[in-house]
Amino acid sequence: MAAQKQKVFFISDSTGITIESLGQSLFAQFPDTEFVKTVFPFVSDAQEVQRVIANISAAVKTDSTPPIVFTSLADKSLIDLFLSHDMPVLDIFTTFIPQLESRLGTKAKHAVGETHGVGSPIKYVQRIEALDFTLNHDDGTKIIDLANADIVLTGVSRSGKTPTCLYLAMHYNLKAANYPLADADFESSSLPGAIAGVQERVFGLTLSPRQLHKIREERRPGSRYASLEQCEYEVRRAEAIFRATRLPYLDSTSISIEEIATAILQRLKLRTHKNDSHQPASQAK
Repeated sequence: MAAQKQKVFFISDSTGITIESLGQSLFAQFPDTEFVKTVFPFVSDAQEVQRVIANISAAVKTDSTPPIVFTSLADKSLIDLFLSHDMPVLDIFTTFIPQLESRLGTKAKHAVGETHGVGSPIKYVQRIEALDFTLNHDDGTKIIDLANADIVLTGVSRSGKTPTCLYLAMHYNLKAANYPLADADFESSSLPGAIAGVQERVFGLTLSPRQLHKIREERRPGSRYASLEQCEYEVRRAEAIFRATRLPYLDSTSISIEEIATAILQRLKLRTHKNDSHQPASQAK
């Protein structure tokens, strides 16, 4: 039976990352529905709202199911424009802000951009610095200053290191480097010299050989690199190194990047530049 399709629109006065992440977390509870998503970022005035409304109306003319519209617009007058067109919205501000105002005994600022950290220049600079460091230390391209990294991910090629590093940089302002294990590294049971000196910051990622084979086949079909035999060998040797060096590691086969990042933060008890701290709770091996 084909999955039920549901059109979803995310409207934000900034990048839309926050509201889309929230929606994605909610969608995970409805595995039998295929959500068709469209994001409208940087919607900050009435003219932009009217353009978005026209786009949504045109997109759903042939759809018998009403769309779901998520918003994170700080300006209530912009929300009212959607309602005036008989377009109900799920707004995170009207859902949570009144309760928070009641609990805190103070009024919210309703400032544009605050939900994305743009309102804090310090946090914004930290994010840019973290992203710059992460991009410059991807795939073992730069190893001379790994002591400046908040975290170093290691594992076989295509085990999810790069997207996890970018997520840690974007969402937690962490300087995340990654170092891929290569054939020469598998000959030893020790960590490669490039990362052995910063082992307290190193975390391993692994995955099932069959999943690795599938991913590599899409990249280099029919190659030795993508063969199941090679994938089984590399995963086996990588995990042996992790165990021999008592390196914390996580199987990323069937979990999301968000879950991987959370497990890493908790296991290493990392203090992030986004939140004050994370409570330790071991989820990794």
